[in-house]
Amino acid sequence: MGHATFLGVRFSVIDVSTWPVVSQETGGLEPKDWICPPELVEEAAGREHLWLFKPVKMGLRPRKGGDMAPYRRHDDEAERIAALLATVIGLPSAEVQLARGVVGEGIISRNVTPDGWDIQGGDVSLSEIPGYVSCAGDMRPRERRGHNLENIRRVLKSALGPPGLCEDWAAFDVFVGYLAFDAWIANTDRHAYNWAILSRGSERRLAASFDHGSALASGVPDEDLLDKDPIEFSHNGRAGRFEGGSTRSLVELATEGRELAGAAASEWFGRIAGVDRTLVEDVVGAVPRMSVVRHRFLTKVLMENARRLAS
Repeated sequence: MGHATFLGVRFSVIDVSTWPVVSQETGGLEPKDWICPPELVEEAAGREHLWLFKPVKMGLRPRKGGDMAPYRRHDDEAERIAALLATVIGLPSAEVQLARGVVGEGIISRNVTPDGWDIQGGDVSLSEIPGYVSCAGDMRPRERRGHNLENIRRVLKSALGPPGLCEDWAAFDVFVGYLAFDAWIANTDRHAYNWAILSRGSERRLAASFDHGSALASGVPDEDLLDKDPIEFSHNGRAGRFEGGSTRSLVELATEGRELAGAAASEWFGRIAGVDRTLVEDVVGAVPRMSVVRHRFLTKVLMENARRLAS
């Protein structure tokens, strides 16, 4: 069983190969299983006990001779690191654990829908706004018309933050925290399916952040990181899932969100700026089998993006 340390705590790779499949998640490019600890199956009529198992993804990269060679992506490591960093700054985020299932390595991500609540993706709410182009049927929505901060602020009006952390905050102030977090971890995949709204009767709340697998250079093999400048990589993070975002940086989008939000939204920028390098190194190094090359690269990316958010 693999393990690592984070601030004196040991993190293990959880064996979920015997966890029963409760249902299947059909959203995304590949179907995934919702699983549950065997001892909690009878209690899983709600959703809090369910975890989404996401196996390690494979990518393709060119090699000498012109053909394509498969390589192991690092989405699982990115999700685990992101979950730890979210905890560090108090950002509402899905709990994530490294795991090993029947099909091999991956992660499990706890359902962000508390028992008694319903959830719907941001795409559903935005679809009520004239001019918005829905993501339905489009698994790679880029430059989505109508997926902009003004419209998101509009659909989150009168909603509050997720149950638990930030539950007394305005929902859009918390959403700006998600944008600042994306800019920090270089997450380019905040499309309208990757944020959601909870409802219970007349009560509406933003769901905790989830699905950060496209962050932290997860699609770049270790050997390719040797030829990349982490500072340049940081500055190249684009908000391509938002309307007009391909020409705007993640930092610029987060800053615009802060200007549209209440005073509380600025706190996220301060929290990120207050994370020191030693803690960042500890978080990145908490993941088993992290190469020295990737550890150094991601540490520099996180520190540079924190600096940019603070300026």
